[in-house]
Amino acid sequence: MTYIDLLVPGLAGLLLLVWPQSMFLGSRSLPDAKKIMLLRGLGITLLLVAVIFLVIKLGGD
Repeated sequence: MTYIDLLVPGLAGLLLLVWPQSMFLGSRSLPDAKKIMLLRGLGITLLLVAVIFLVIKLGGD
């Protein structure tokens, strides 16, 4: 496992947490509150995955 494996879910999760409207750029659908909350929840989940990967990476070395 490399640090790139940590970076991908970390950046995706951070983007979803900070700016969930970015998933609707170029789309005809408008984000409502439920979709924004779901995307932020997905962002938190991806950040937790990145933290778990980091703990595994640092614990294995």
